[in-house]
Amino acid sequence: MGKKLRIGFIGAGGIAIGHYQRLTATKKAVVTALNEPSASSLKQFYAHCPGSEALPVYADYRDMLRNEELDGVVVQSPHTVHYEQINAALNLGLHVLAEKPMTCTIRHAKALIKKAQEKKRILMISYQRHFDPTFRYMRQVIAKGALGEVQFVQAIQAQEWLRATRGTWRQQLALSGGGQLNDSGSHLVDIVMWVTGMKVKEVFARNENFDTEVDINSTLAMTFENGALGSMSIIGNAPSWYEDHSIVGSKGALYLRQGLGLIHLDAVGKPIAVKLPKYTKNPDSNFLDSILGKDTPQTPPECGLRTIEVTEAAWRSMAAGKPVRVP
Repeated sequence: MGKKLRIGFIGAGGIAIGHYQRLTATKKAVVTALNEPSASSLKQFYAHCPGSEALPVYADYRDMLRNEELDGVVVQSPHTVHYEQINAALNLGLHVLAEKPMTCTIRHAKALIKKAQEKKRILMISYQRHFDPTFRYMRQVIAKGALGEVQFVQAIQAQEWLRATRGTWRQQLALSGGGQLNDSGSHLVDIVMWVTGMKVKEVFARNENFDTEVDINSTLAMTFENGALGSMSIIGNAPSWYEDHSIVGSKGALYLRQGLGLIHLDAVGKPIAVKLPKYTKNPDSNFLDSILGKDTPQTPPECGLRTIEVTEAAWRSMAAGKPVRVP
C-alpha cells in the first residue's frame, strides 16, 4: 500500500498501549513520536509495544508538534489539558483522536468543533461503545421505531474507581476536571444519548466525594426532550466492575445485563431474537479511515459536546441541590 499516516502520541500512559496496538494492526499508520514526561509510563509502554523504544520522546507536546512531521495525533493526557493540546494540533492542520472527555467545559467543546470545521480536519473521541455490535443493534432498533417512543432509560456503571485511582491525577480536580462522572462515567452519559438518539433536557444530580476533592458516586435523575424519564448511576466505590442498561418504549424494551447479554422484548413481553450486526471497526481504525476519506467519524466531536453539557449541568445541580436545565 502507499505511504502510511504518521501519528504522534500526546501522552503514553496505560491507555496508549491499546491505541498503539490498534493503530499498528491496521497497517495504515505508524506512530512516529511520543510526548510523555513520565519514565515509569514509558517503561510500561515499551514493555507492551515492541519496537517503540526507538521512537523520539518529548517531555513537552509542543516540541513534538513543532519538530515532527505528523498527519495526526492521539491525545491521552489528563482531562484539563485536552483543550489546549487539541487546539494546538488543529491549528497546525493535524487530525485528532482524543480520549474522553473531549473537554471539561461546554465553551471549550464548542470552540474545538468550530476550529476543526475551519481547519477541515477530523476530530474524534475514543468512545469505543459506538463500535460495539450490541450498542449498534440497540441504536438501530430504536432508530427504526421498533421500540416505539422511548419512555424510560436506566444506566448503571459500578467500578472500583475510588481505590484504583487513589494517588493519581484522576483524583486531583485541577488535572481531572471532575471525578468518575467526567472520567469513565463520560462513556455512560454519551452512550445513553447516542443509542436513544435523545438529548437530555434537565438533570437533578447528587454526589458523594468521600474523602476526595472529586465526585466518586453520582446519581442523575434526567428528563429528555421528548418527555422520557431517565436514571443514571455512576458508582466509584464498588468492589469491582459492573454495568447494565434498560430502555423501555411504548412497543417494547431492551435490557442489557452484564453476564446475560441483551434481551429484546416486544410490547407484551415476548422475546425477540437478537441478531447483532457484524462490525469490526474501532475508534483507531475509524479515525484512520476517516482521514483517508474511506469512512465517516462514528464518534464526532458533537458527542463530546452533548456529554459535557449533561456533565456540567449535573455538577451545577449537585452544587445547587436542585434540577438544572441542560443547554
